[in-house]
Amino acid sequence: MVNVQPFRGLRYNPDIVGDWGKVLGPPYDIVDGAQTASLKASSPYQIAHIETAAGDEIAAAARSLLDWRASGAIVQDDAPSYYLHEHRFGDGQVRRALFGAVELTPWGDGVMAHERTMPGPKATRTALRSVVGADISPLMAFVPDTDGALAELIELASQLPLLHEGTDPTGDSHTLRRIDGANTVMRIGDAFAQDTIYMADGHHRYESALASIDDRPGSRGVLMGIACANDPALVVGATHRVVHTDIPASLLAQLGRNFRIMESSADDLASSLPEGSSSIGLIAGQGAWMLEPTAAASDAMPKDVPDAWRNLAPAVLQHVILEPLLGIDADALAGGQAVTYTHHLDELLEAVNHGAASAGFVLPAPTLQDVIDTADAGSFMPQKSTFFVPKLPTGLVLHPLD
Repeated sequence: MVNVQPFRGLRYNPDIVGDWGKVLGPPYDIVDGAQTASLKASSPYQIAHIETAAGDEIAAAARSLLDWRASGAIVQDDAPSYYLHEHRFGDGQVRRALFGAVELTPWGDGVMAHERTMPGPKATRTALRSVVGADISPLMAFVPDTDGALAELIELASQLPLLHEGTDPTGDSHTLRRIDGANTVMRIGDAFAQDTIYMADGHHRYESALASIDDRPGSRGVLMGIACANDPALVVGATHRVVHTDIPASLLAQLGRNFRIMESSADDLASSLPEGSSSIGLIAGQGAWMLEPTAAASDAMPKDVPDAWRNLAPAVLQHVILEPLLGIDADALAGGQAVTYTHHLDELLEAVNHGAASAGFVLPAPTLQDVIDTADAGSFMPQKSTFFVPKLPTGLVLHPLD
């Protein structure tokens, strides 16, 4: 049972900031320094001025939000509301998410996690939330909605008048609607109360918010955009591994002990890896191979690996290939030098072909059910197992703590 409440959102005022879409931006963890600088230069109201702040920049970010509110560049709604976001991306896909303030509770108490967090990012996000006094970027989650009650309410809300529409700097388009009718607000709260929330993206921000609860009334809830699991545009992408350490000349022979090896092509690997499968693609030198685990691979997995994800490709890769054959253990992964990550096959190929990497492993995406099963088991998938695409943009609506 979860408590998702309406809130008096803070929203951009296009009469002052101009094009609403242009002041939206990606969450902090998917932009580099050059992208951040470009976003900031595009508008004095670009949300990146606050969202990407760290260290000494956080105090300035807090002043920016105060100034924007004082000048009317950001306004606050009068009535507590839910908000419906429609995100158009790719080849005409449309993903819908309801925005609300989710009561902060420890993991497992209605809000379920599937991945571990690291202390570094959490410290920055905790400081940003506390000093700025608002949730800037929404966490992304989904609910099973097995009875379809929430999907029905989302469909009704999609007929409400538009608050905003625009195209963000990446080319995706967005709309935002406010839901403040008393009956609909009550029905949405009741629908959430009967369901379970599964985190898709934002584990660090959730734990940061949990650590920064204070006496401000809004601090006990965190901004979250929640989709229904049956939304066909709720897409889990794959995260591939790029290996930068030396690989032995005997790697294929060693892999033959635990995998059925089939020659392939780089172009065929990604398309031939069904989501949720345990098969892995290998690209090294001028060759490409499909690795299909045998019973020996299952026997080689550590006994303490949870059943919920022991057959997922990231787990098989880590425990049957990276650690025993390449010497890349959890500490090496955490160091960030031995293995890097990419969601794009062309980036992996470029790294291998130009000598920036010794090999690349192409992985399938997990399924939503894999995420649910892992979270329900109280377990955590290996690092970088899921990547929900696209992420929710920042700046659609902010959740004030005051």
